[in-house]
Amino acid sequence: MKHIIQQVFSNILENPVLDLSLIEKYFSKDYIQLVDHHQLNYEEFILHIKKLKEKVVEQKIHIINYAENGNIIFTHHTAKSVLKDGSVVKHKVLAEFTIQEGKVIRCDELTLLLEGNPTEENLGSEL
Repeated sequence: MKHIIQQVFSNILENPVLDLSLIEKYFSKDYIQLVDHHQLNYEEFILHIKKLKEKVVEQKIHIINYAENGNIIFTHHTAKSVLKDGSVVKHKVLAEFTIQEGKVIRCDELTLLLEGNPTEENLGSEL
């Protein structure tokens, strides 16, 4: 399952271009994401990704550690984002992904701003 999450990170988050077909490939239409007390459904997740593509020039995800158990993969990773204004923000992310039929159906994550402007604290759930 690690390869699915790595593909999600590289093909969707690190990719500067929004490709809806990739979201459909990797995410269930029943997808739910919980981020720091915010819940996003599939449609809201797409809005979130669109917002990221509007704000972020470059994003790099680094998996520090991961664990798998059945259809669950847990990651401890960092997300370093270069915004269009040239500023850089870095978040620490603890995420639990549920995979069903080869697609992500749920993500429950906590994010912590490590570097950058405090106004970007909620970059992980912004719509």
